[in-house]
Amino acid sequence: MTQAQAQTQLHANSSRLVRLLAELAGADPAASGKLITERLGQLFDLPDSIRLSAVLDKPTTGPAQAAAVSREEARAEFLRARAAIISSALRSFTPGGGAIRLRFPPIATREAFEEATTADALLAFYAAQQRDIDFRVRNLQAATRGTAAGFSPRLARLAALDATLGDTLAANNKRFFSTVLTLLEKRVGSLLEEYRHAVSTDPRNEQLWAETLTRLRSDMQGLLLAEIETRLLPALGLIEALDEPDDE
Repeated sequence: MTQAQAQTQLHANSSRLVRLLAELAGADPAASGKLITERLGQLFDLPDSIRLSAVLDKPTTGPAQAAAVSREEARAEFLRARAAIISSALRSFTPGGGAIRLRFPPIATREAFEEATTADALLAFYAAQQRDIDFRVRNLQAATRGTAAGFSPRLARLAALDATLGDTLAANNKRFFSTVLTLLEKRVGSLLEEYRHAVSTDPRNEQLWAETLTRLRSDMQGLLLAEIETRLLPALGLIEALDEPDDE
């Protein structure tokens, strides 16, 4: 996949998390997106607005330190780091996916699947993935910010604005992604309830638990990938800004 194709794919999927959350919550995706947009303006109080204004009003000067890499190298490094995050997430859902710290809970038998701890194990796995991804994406964004700031005064100011926005939105982001886990918990509960109903009418069907587990794995993987894409959008914005002309 070329760099241009990868960036186009990111654009195409940037609203996927909104759609998935709408499906989990039973809401209309268009309405959900509109609600998120309307609420964005409510996230900034007066001190936040003052900090943002100070960044925007600050005279543009040359970057504190010239970039150590080319713009093409900066883009390539972002795509490499993004691919590593996505690959790690995918391998965590794949049996025999190699040495990896986080792994989808091994549920090899119907008896293990029907244990009361199944839902807890699945949600604990997803929560651990969220913490790991949050750490890795924040590090990538900070690195991207530092690299972008070295190219021009415009990008240095954009990087400073990104840092200020990141600090302002950190608590709201944490609450938002905790909501993802809450909706996932409802989805897991719903699928397990469907399984219990199906197996009560067809107790000899040994495939029901495996089919339900496959659905759970697929839903969780799709949600995690959409969450990764959403978390990466600020860093992607910095990378895309490298293509804009410097007028200063």
